Amino acid sequence: MPDFDRFGHMDMVVGVSQRTRRAILRSRVSWTAWVRTGQDRKRFHTVDVSSRGAKLRPRGVFPVGAAVELEFITPDTRRLHVSGVVWRADSEGWAVLFLGAVPSGFDQHGHRA
Repeated sequence: MPDFDRFGHMDMVVGVSQRTRRAILRSRVSWTAWVRTGQDRKRFHTVDVSSRGAKLRPRGVFPVGAAVELEFITPDTRRLHVSGVVWRADSEGWAVLFLGAVPSGFDQHGHRA
């Protein structure tokens, strides 16, 4: 069982924070986001955005796992439409994972080209 003990302390050796493991960069932006699930439509503001998802300030209740349609309105009034799923909810807001095709021009820094 010496191997078990060696692997049991792996987390102390690695010491990598979750923030450094993130593969996709997020941009801290405050965009208006309209979120629709079924007949329910609510307005949010973003905390941050990436090419894979967004974090929205908490407002209203969408259950984790809910399919949503999002419309982001950028400061220059362009509109970005994408489908997603509520991935996680915490005190800081709702994490939404984008599904399917992300509109062309939406890069990993949360800006349209």
